[in-house]
Formats: sequence, structure tokens, C-alpha cells
Amino acid sequence: MDKRYVKWLIPVALLSILAAQFWARPELRALLSADYWQSLFRYGKVMRLVESEYVHADEVEFEHLTDIALREAVRSLDDYSDYMIAEDYEAFNMAANQEYVGVGIEISEFSGRVIIANVFEQGSAGGAGIIAGDIIVGIDEVDTHEESLAEVVTRIRGEPGTMVNIQVERPITHEQLSFELERKAIALDSVVELEMKTEDVGYFQIRQFIDATDVEMIAAIKALSAQGMRGLIIDLRGNPGGRLDTAARMAEVFLEKGQTILTVQSRRGVEEVFQSRGAKQAYRGPVVILIDGNSASASEILAGAMRDHGRALLVGQKSYGKGSVQSVIGFPGGDGLKLTSARYLLPNGEAINGTGVYPDITVESTPEHQVVLMLQKHHLRSHTSEDFTRIFGFAPVQDEALQVATDTLETVLLKL
Repeated sequence: MDKRYVKWLIPVALLSILAAQFWARPELRALLSADYWQSLFRYGKVMRLVESEYVHADEVEFEHLTDIALREAVRSLDDYSDYMIAEDYEAFNMAANQEYVGVGIEISEFSGRVIIANVFEQGSAGGAGIIAGDIIVGIDEVDTHEESLAEVVTRIRGEPGTMVNIQVERPITHEQLSFELERKAIALDSVVELEMKTEDVGYFQIRQFIDATDVEMIAAIKALSAQGMRGLIIDLRGNPGGRLDTAARMAEVFLEKGQTILTVQSRRGVEEVFQSRGAKQAYRGPVVILIDGNSASASEILAGAMRDHGRALLVGQKSYGKGSVQSVIGFPGGDGLKLTSARYLLPNGEAINGTGVYPDITVESTPEHQVVLMLQKHHLRSHTSEDFTRIFGFAPVQDEALQVATDTLETVLLKL
């Protein structure tokens, strides 16, 4: 071959390889778009004018304006996409792994008041003496009677190691109490409330789907089986979801090898089918899953796959209806992007985004009813039903969905 051609062949080949890689990455292809450059020019022009001409000079910094612009632009796409500055991205990652900075309480709105619905032993609140049922009336000496739940949450949040003063009203004694609490990082278990509801029926609640939830679940099944469990209730009520891959691994514990768990469809028509690989520690007993309007995302994946393959009956209310998948991308500066990049289908081909998973047996409930159930869980351990009624002004209520689940499993077990 002529040496003149050889001299050009290698650079051309290298350029071809680079061009192919460039074209394969859609985020780089935008660099060839006239719209992309025109939009950047428009953005830059507006930001320069705002920075130089806005009357309050101390309120216009390029970085702050860019953060706002990116956040609002991404959030306008759908309810789940978000641009996060470094502080928000760190908090997002902590929450995704059941890690929080706080004082160790869960709060809810009840009869127009902000009430402490749950106290976690890992936080400072429990050790200081705060109990479920306390009503928050002030934060750092600021009266919160007229503030919303979101406003109270914002006041309680803060950096680890800092202090917050929470004033509560205690229905049990009618006292007003003040607690000086330290905010700190808290790691919570995702599988909780293990117990035998009857001699044959075991129960646990899953708070969220994090990296190790499948391991926690297997340990819970093993512990309950050792107590004689023949049927299992999995409570996914109020579970906002979490990791898709964790939900798929959990489904494998119940499904046969080769059964479809879900199908993920991306923007460009590419499909990824998740199939059960089987599990070394499989559970083959009957299962009932409790769901409600706050069961979302990974909760719906597990519940839907189990329902579609006849491995579980669903009891409760229609789930939230989040059938989309978000990709999470971190940037060198500490900020991050959560972007809807795909949708998923249940094994029967159903797309549940905006519609939800329907239960086999519907049992209606209300948010306030759920708060009452949470209060009962704590206080009926140490108070009689009469004391509970006197303290809170209402009688204990039955967890109807749980009772239906228990009765249903008992009936199934009688036939085995």
C-alpha cells in the first residue's frame, strides 16, 4: 500500500471511532444542535442583564440564578424529575438509604394539629422523653399552631450536631413540655414490626426499598418461620418505594425462576425485562400484601408482580400510581440530577403511571385513621383501651385491612 495513504489511514480511522462514540452519546450530540447554542446564548444574555441591571444587586449572583433556573426547568418536566444543589443531593442520597439528619420523629397532621406519630429509638427525641401522640406547639420558641406540616418539618430540619428546641402538648397529662434535642444522622431499618398475628400468620412492615431491604426481608421471614409461620402478611402501606433493583430481588424470593417481574421501556424503545433468577432462600407459603394510596414505585413493582403471578392477594386501597423510572446523576461539584428516563410495565403488560395497582380486596381507610392506628401501636402496649380513650378523646379503632388480610390467610391455610 502506498505510504501516502497509510499516513492518513490511521488518523481517519481514529476520527471515525471518536465520531461513532460521540454520536452514540445523546448528551454530546446536543453540541451539534443549533437550538442548543441559541438557547445557551439566550440564557446567557438574560442572566447578564439581570446581574447588571436588577435593582437589588445583592440578590443576583450567577450561581444562585443558575441553580433556580435549572431546578425550575427540570421540575417542569414531571413530578419526579429534579435538579438538586449539593445540599439537597446529599439529603436525597441519605433518604434513599433510610438515613436521615433529624431528631428521630415522624410527624403527621391530625385533626388540624401537627402530631408526633412515631418516635425512632435511634434519635435524640426518644431518649429525651418525647412520645407518640405529643402535639407540636412550638419550634425554637416560635408558635407553630397556625403552621402547616411542611413548615414544621422545615423548622425541625437542620445540620447534624446543631440543636433544636421542640415544645409539645401532651394529651396524657395535659402538660406543655419543652425538649432541647440534637440533630444527628440516623440510619433506620427498612423491615420492621415483625410479629406473629396468629399461631400461623406472620407479619412485617417494609418502610422503604433500600440496598439491603431484601437481606432484611429474608432475615425476617427466617425469624418468623422459626416461630411457626405458615402464611405471611407484608405491609407496604405508606411505603414510598425506592430502589427498583431491590424490589426485583425481593420478588425473586417468592417467584419461580424465569417469571417476569417487570419490563422497563426507555425513550428510544429499548426494553429491559427483569426475570426471576430464583432465590436460594425462597418462600413458598401463601402471602397477602397490604397497600394504600401512599404505596408507590418499588412497592407497586413488588405488589404488582406478586399479584400478576398469583403469588399474593392484595388488600387495602389502590396504590399511588408511579410507573416511571428515574436516573440519578451526580456531578463533580456535588450537585445532582434526578430525571425520568423510562417507564415500567407489570408482568401482565399494565402501565400503572397515574392509575396505580388495584387490590383484590378493597378496604377503605383515611389518613387520620392511619395516624390513630400508629398511636395505638405505641400506647396500647402500656395503657388500657379505656385509658387510651380518655387520653386522646377517641376510642381505639380496628385495623380493618390487617384483619381482612389475617382472616383471608387463615382461610387459605385451612385448605392446605
